[in-house]
Amino acid sequence: MSGPTIDQVRDAKAEIVRLFRDHAAFAGVGIGECDGHLVVRVNWRSLPIGVKLPEKIGDVEVSHHEVGDVGPQSN
Repeated sequence: MSGPTIDQVRDAKAEIVRLFRDHAAFAGVGIGECDGHLVVRVNWRSLPIGVKLPEKIGDVEVSHHEVGDVGPQSN
């Protein structure tokens, strides 16, 4: 696997949390894989309007995904 190291990705993830933790639409962040390298995946309840969403932090690619509201599954 080429690309950023796991430590670089963890640092980028922490930076995303720092930047967006207080934003109401921020649903969470995780580490994923894309094209054979690690990336940071940012989940949003709805994609924020008027907010510059980073595509990279350092050498780490950042992807943004609208996931909606998280809630319990019905029986």
